[in-house]
Amino acid sequence: MMQLSGGPEAVAYALFERVCYVEKKDIGTAAEPAKGWERPSRSWIFSTYAECLNAVRSGAPGAKPADLEARQTYTGARRVPREAILASDPV
Repeated sequence: MMQLSGGPEAVAYALFERVCYVEKKDIGTAAEPAKGWERPSRSWIFSTYAECLNAVRSGAPGAKPADLEARQTYTGARRVPREAILASDPV
């Protein structure tokens, strides 16, 4: 079965890749990770992807998802919605 590129699993995997980047976890195929990076454990990979998938799939039924994309304001300046900032806060 072919997954759509915008399906929840694909979005969760893209989020997982961003988490790996932020936490300097090398999931690549190189023999040695880059300097300052480390290989994640199998359990870290599965639990982190499951957390990402849960985050993507969560939400109230029928609720409109928050638009987390930056939008152009009428002045041409970029602004990021408060929800996007709060969603990216690791605390």
